[in-house]
Amino acid sequence: MACRADARGGKNVAGGGGGGGGGGGKFMSRMVTTDQKPPRPEKERVDMVPRDVVERCIVALFEKRGSTREAAMEDLVGALEGHVSAREVSCKYTTIVSRCVFSLKKGSVREARLAYRAIGILALTLGGGGGGDGDATAGAKDVLAEAFPFLAKTVEASHDMAKVLAAIDSLAVATFAGEDGDDEIERSMDAIWGGVIDPSSAGPGGSKVASGDARKKTPEALAAAVSAWAFLLTVVHDRYEAEEGESCKDKIALLAKLLDDHDDRGVRVAAGEAIAACVELKLAHDTPPEDMEALNATVSYLATEPSGKGAGDKRRHAGQKDIFRQIEIFLDDGEAPTKSVRTSSSRQNVLKVTTWTKLLQLNFLTRYLGNGFHSHLQHNPLFGETFEVTGDEVEGLPAARKRMSRKQREKKRTLERRRCRETVWKEKNKFGLPEEEPESGTTALMLLPAPACCHHMLPPVHRQPHLLPPPAPTTASHMLPPVQQPILLLEY
Repeated sequence: MACRADARGGKNVAGGGGGGGGGGGKFMSRMVTTDQKPPRPEKERVDMVPRDVVERCIVALFEKRGSTREAAMEDLVGALEGHVSAREVSCKYTTIVSRCVFSLKKGSVREARLAYRAIGILALTLGGGGGGDGDATAGAKDVLAEAFPFLAKTVEASHDMAKVLAAIDSLAVATFAGEDGDDEIERSMDAIWGGVIDPSSAGPGGSKVASGDARKKTPEALAAAVSAWAFLLTVVHDRYEAEEGESCKDKIALLAKLLDDHDDRGVRVAAGEAIAACVELKLAHDTPPEDMEALNATVSYLATEPSGKGAGDKRRHAGQKDIFRQIEIFLDDGEAPTKSVRTSSSRQNVLKVTTWTKLLQLNFLTRYLGNGFHSHLQHNPLFGETFEVTGDEVEGLPAARKRMSRKQREKKRTLERRRCRETVWKEKNKFGLPEEEPESGTTALMLLPAPACCHHMLPPVHRQPHLLPPPAPTTASHMLPPVQQPILLLEY
């Protein structure tokens, strides 16, 4: 693929990544030492990450005892999730990465998974600035350069799917934060696609799994790989200009096959979102029309599919059906879904996305960071470069005007519902009595209702009160004789 022109040049950096100590987030308050101490409760939260916690974790990572290193790695991940400032780790990230690589080689499975996660969040932290004197993201670039060989090898060759799952997410996030050109993003995309999604497409430098030694991929690893690949696809097109006529025809064909044939709904959701992103980025322009029609039919079926094939709990199944319904609307009408996230407890700033590309980025980072997402959203400038945060006009008003604005919205909704009911009533009762005089040349027959004695011969009438017009005022109506309304039949 030809090199793209860097389109990021003049982005404004939002947020405040400088200063000591990040804010919020879930953090393990246990300070690691050589002595064993009881773990803290899982739900405990602190507002500030202690300044010396990273140094204590680094010291403990040099211990020979595996349980001590594992506890230190867990605390380090908790601190990074709570957003340690980039300035605080700018002089320590080389040591952190080297100890993480040691844990990948010598540690237990859990220690290795934590090390993968530490690499990814460390790159995110440094990607916001503070990594060097000249280039603000030099630290994140160094992390990616040092860790990529190990991450790619795990993605392409490891038989431990737990490690593969952790390495996929770490590789995607580290590339997002530390890429130094579109070629590095595409290198990571190729490693994920050729290593997990379609090993048969890997070239000479692709999958390291020997022939006859195919790995058994879990649905979770496959879904994570598709999501990570789609995430990086949106990043490369968001930051760099695509070459003319660029296409993902072959990849869309494989994603459509996963969407149609795979038994796991998580894999099908990831494939559907990736296809929606390809269509939005105009990478499906050369896909045959009959293939797109078949794809639309598959998405329409999945949007209404009953619980059964590949469905676990009912609530998750309903959420997945909503996603397919959004994809169906987008493929039919071009209308992308929207999502809003409050960025602070003051509720005055809102992050809003209105495209599939931004929605995929937001969902991926939200899932990866978990409880630490809001901390990074508030303090990491990289998130300010990626997403647009605007003020909420209603939440920024004084309390009295805020109540007035909400009352106005409620009044508007009430009027809209009333108009809707009137429109529906008129539509259902449009075959009522004619309001105009019969035209000349026609014969009007006036028929009166059948006598009471013949009522038993008529079929029963099922009245529907909600379709009838409101009754007229009943003032003194009991004093008047009943009036038989004539029925006009027109003959032409």
